[in-house]
Amino acid sequence: MKKEMAAKFQQGFILLLVFMALIGFIGMIHEFLIALVLAAIFAGLLYPFYRHILYRLNNRAALAAGATLIISAFAVGLPLAGLAGMVTSEAIQISKKARPIVQEAFDNNLSLSEKIPDWLPMKEKLEPFNETMVKKASEAISATGSWLVSSLSSATKGTVGFFISLFVVFYAMFYFLIHGQQMLRSLASLLPLCEEDRTEVMNRGLMVTRASLKGILIIGFIEGVLVGSAFLVTGIEGSAFWGSVVFLLAAIPGLGASLIWLPAAVYLIVTGSTGWGIALIVWGVLAVGLVDNLLRPRIIGNDSKLPDLVIFISIFGGIASFGPVGIIIGPVIAALLDTILNIYKKTFHSLLPS
Repeated sequence: MKKEMAAKFQQGFILLLVFMALIGFIGMIHEFLIALVLAAIFAGLLYPFYRHILYRLNNRAALAAGATLIISAFAVGLPLAGLAGMVTSEAIQISKKARPIVQEAFDNNLSLSEKIPDWLPMKEKLEPFNETMVKKASEAISATGSWLVSSLSSATKGTVGFFISLFVVFYAMFYFLIHGQQMLRSLASLLPLCEEDRTEVMNRGLMVTRASLKGILIIGFIEGVLVGSAFLVTGIEGSAFWGSVVFLLAAIPGLGASLIWLPAAVYLIVTGSTGWGIALIVWGVLAVGLVDNLLRPRIIGNDSKLPDLVIFISIFGGIASFGPVGIIIGPVIAALLDTILNIYKKTFHSLLPS
């Protein structure tokens, strides 16, 4: 009896020490937690490419990891940095221009219904709502631009802090590419789970995370480019800005991108550019719709995807909690929850209703 009590006391004391050490360590590195999480996610996404480079370089791990980082930085990082600069500049201009344009419209007593083609059935019904529609639209555009500027500014946290975080991300990615699998196995061995559940935490968690992020990032990028290019051709200002907004909204299958290109098409028709407006509708339905209906299922797959609602909520919840990087971190947390719930369901299967 005394031995059992001593053993339990020892275990409890060790758990307390581990908890205190863990809290102290997390408190010490909390400024870089987001950077480390991003590094782990990016390393996981790049790991298949790293394995390919590793094979080509005769299993020289350090050289392969360095080559992977350099290639990804030039192929993805630099274009994204340039795009972020363009988006910030356009967002500032749009947030400043929206309200003066509306005020000018009020001063000139602009009537939207005069601009609407006669063949549209809604022409007469829009007259009472002219000022309200223009005012609400300008407020939404201005708010979106201001939010995007503040989000991008807060993400950098000043020049020095930004470059320190960037260095942490790249160095951690280099380490995770080489030792990530070993670290995952070591962490999994600490979980008080059976071997099957440990394997599921690793395999299914990684599979769901990778599938969800591929769907969000790749589909969002393609749809953002398609809509941004269409805006550039049709003469709508802020094509890079609106493309970035589509990138965020593309997480909503079948609806996200249309929340941007459809009002833009209506705007073109209302302002007299009927041909461009119809062309934008055709482009949105055919090109953007093709990406949503054909490409998205092929990239994400059926067995490993999270429900669309969960992805949508996790993205915008992640943005609200972590800023712009929440686009990535939010779905990862959702994927982890999905994996844990699957283990819970299997463990307590006999106690749950059929």
